[in-house]
Amino acid sequence: MVAAVMTGCAAACTKERPKPFQLKGPVGSHGPGLAVALYQTVGVRMVPSNHIQWANNGAVFDTIAAEMKKARSSINVVMFIWRPGRASDQVLAALTERARDGVACRVLVDPLGSPNFEAEVKPKLEAAGCRAHLFRPLPADENLARNHRKLVIVDGRVAVTGGLAIQDEWLGNGLSEKQWRDTNVRVVGPVVAQMQQAFAENWQEASGELLPETDFPTLAQPVPGMDGAGEGWAAFVGSTANPEVTRAERLTQLMVRAAQKRLWIAQSYFTPNEALTKQLVERARAGVDVRVLAPGDFNDQKVITLAQRASYDTLLEAGVRIWEYQPSMMHAKTMLVDDRLVLVGSINYDPLSFNLLEEGSLVLEDDEAARSMEAFFLEDLSHAREVRAEQAAR
Repeated sequence: MVAAVMTGCAAACTKERPKPFQLKGPVGSHGPGLAVALYQTVGVRMVPSNHIQWANNGAVFDTIAAEMKKARSSINVVMFIWRPGRASDQVLAALTERARDGVACRVLVDPLGSPNFEAEVKPKLEAAGCRAHLFRPLPADENLARNHRKLVIVDGRVAVTGGLAIQDEWLGNGLSEKQWRDTNVRVVGPVVAQMQQAFAENWQEASGELLPETDFPTLAQPVPGMDGAGEGWAAFVGSTANPEVTRAERLTQLMVRAAQKRLWIAQSYFTPNEALTKQLVERARAGVDVRVLAPGDFNDQKVITLAQRASYDTLLEAGVRIWEYQPSMMHAKTMLVDDRLVLVGSINYDPLSFNLLEEGSLVLEDDEAARSMEAFFLEDLSHAREVRAEQAAR
């Protein structure tokens, strides 16, 4: 092998060259077609009988605190950003109260996103009896393989996920510069076991420990009022770094390819790679209503704004419609596909999410969830400015 490499791979190299991952062919946007496509793409099964409630913007902290206060056995949290402030104080109060009453509390944060956590937050958690760890502590052999997941799981039965962070910018209603716009969801039902598994694998890496069996209660019984056929279907897709292709990229391409009528995307860091750009162009030219909502001038990562706008000409020419959110940073990571399929979670349309970060998003197939996502998107467009071709050129 060494000799072959030294001589230019004369006989050892293949004639076919490496290609970026590109999902091809038709994909169903609902029912068994979607379920089978999802399973063979990311190895996760859709499960029925889940119930959701939305907790957008600052409402997410009231939801988290309320669920934590009801905890009886465990509270597990993984968060990219946890910084001191009012949002942190609200979550800390609920978490420490239950920890002092004997509830097992485990907190895992990424040190890159949470620089003051170890000095200011962790001591308070540990004083109350919580266990807190940093995910891949800095600075030893630092790389960008960070943990970008956002999960709060209570008793293995109820979970919260979305684009949230425990930071004061996530307070409020998303309509002023210092109050960011984000979409989050509370979910009860069998899919919580998949979310708990995502936490468990990160906790194992940080602590070397398995979670107890009690953190995975039997969730086979339908949620009251959600036992109708085809209602409340959901799956949670966790993704981790891979040198070739991650589940985050596979899932994103699957969702795009599934769109037959509508593909509405809200993305905080909208910098699609070549393969994804090609798919968006293809969907638009096939007559799909492709819309993108991204941040405007209010963006915490200014370089992303430049990269984002560099993609506009190609997309607009194909018929994709693009809006930029005006009041504040638009931090949501959601997709609405046709009339039943919704994605909400932490996965961005950027190289970090697709290659290096620990990520996770919830896939929902449910009429009511889709109607809610449609309403959120249209409301956000009322606070956004549509980009025209002549503007993109400038």
